[in-house]
Amino acid sequence: MTAATANPVMRRVSRRLRRFEKRMARRGIRLTRRLSVRLLAVFFVTSIVYGLGSFYAVRFVRQTDYTRELVGSHIALHADLVLRAIGSPPDPRRAQAIVDRVPVDIRISGPGLDWMSDPRFPDLNSIPFGPIDFLDLDERSLKEIEAWARSLDRVRFANYRGHLFAELRNDDYSVVFASPRLAETPPPDLTGIALIVTSILVLTGCYFTVRWLIKPIGWIQEGAARIGEGDLDYRIPTTRKDDLGELALDINHMADDVRDMLEAKQQLLLAISHELRSPLTRAKVALEFLDESQVRQDLLGDIREMEKLIADLLETERMNTGHTTLQRSAVDLKAMLESVIATEFSNRPGRVALTLPTQPVTRQVDAIRLRLVAKNLIENALRYNPEGGEPVAVELRIVPGAVALSVRDHGPGIAREALARVTEPFFRADPARSRTTGGFGLGLYLCRRIAEAHRGTLAIDSEPGRGTVATVTIPDFDVPADT
Repeated sequence: MTAATANPVMRRVSRRLRRFEKRMARRGIRLTRRLSVRLLAVFFVTSIVYGLGSFYAVRFVRQTDYTRELVGSHIALHADLVLRAIGSPPDPRRAQAIVDRVPVDIRISGPGLDWMSDPRFPDLNSIPFGPIDFLDLDERSLKEIEAWARSLDRVRFANYRGHLFAELRNDDYSVVFASPRLAETPPPDLTGIALIVTSILVLTGCYFTVRWLIKPIGWIQEGAARIGEGDLDYRIPTTRKDDLGELALDINHMADDVRDMLEAKQQLLLAISHELRSPLTRAKVALEFLDESQVRQDLLGDIREMEKLIADLLETERMNTGHTTLQRSAVDLKAMLESVIATEFSNRPGRVALTLPTQPVTRQVDAIRLRLVAKNLIENALRYNPEGGEPVAVELRIVPGAVALSVRDHGPGIAREALARVTEPFFRADPARSRTTGGFGLGLYLCRRIAEAHRGTLAIDSEPGRGTVATVTIPDFDVPADT
């Protein structure tokens, strides 16, 4: 591989590694936000604190004078009894009698004597004998406590090759005990492994218990998201009889109430719209029989405006229900915009400047509703664009993963305090609501709802005195395999 081909390969590998690191970082952030992980961390920290506290508590108790006196006196008493049983000087026969009764091995060494109950007894010089550390008997303690403590000078202990060794000194003789017997293989010390396994099992049990306890939270989260998106028929499972189960039941009742209210509102709006259309149609027909006059034209304009308001209200209500199904099909957006300009704005030549890509822009969209978006945005821009000024600029752009339609006018613009509300229903920046300064405040709201139904956005950017730009961004839609 040459250097020219190696560099692009390395760059691709580096990009993939960076993307992988970002994904892991995002997953790590999401993981730390999970309630089950936080509860498990609390249990883990609590167990560590409890273990350390128990360790230091036992250590504190062991280091008290009462414990030292109790343990030390028993060791001293036991040493005296053993030495008396063996005799002075030590008698191997008595030592053998102890070995026959107790599972230990004994070695006696001293002037003219070196006896052992098992020939495998190790060399005494190789055994690391030492005092009992935790008794911590210094010179001051030896002077202040009872006489039994001084007898501990002749007792030493060691742990060697898996056996416990205890050395008792009597004058010039040394008596060493080995437990268990040297012929026996001491069992492995599995205390550490047992503690680790027990800790893992306890933490695993805690983890699955916590997961079971908070499982309804995931159901509630999914239900709240789906109900919030408009799926008012979705219900959260209510298999639990605890607080979380009651919360899920309350959310389901809330969804029932919201659905009933929205259905009642929709039925009322549909009924009112239907009742309004009939007299409007009769009035429109009656006006056709009148002679041409300015009054007739004004009345026809009012009726058409009311019909448009009713149509916008019905379409807005359909988009608000959350159950609207888009009739997606392959649409050439470039040809659609050319058709909108040619059919809807042919009576306004030169007032709209259209900028389109050179190649066709075909996407899966709802043609009727997206055509309505383009028409409303252009009408709104023409309403505020000054006569004789620059034409309204309409541009279709291809952006990564989406298409963007922007409409720019050169009018007075929108005040900053009103900019955030211009896409709300029935909001008008002009409080006078004159026919010459705008419609009913439904056009931009309907455009936003249609864009959101396509999983897109409507953005309004304006500056007083420099006009307004409305941009609709529609993400690309992949057709499901079964369609």
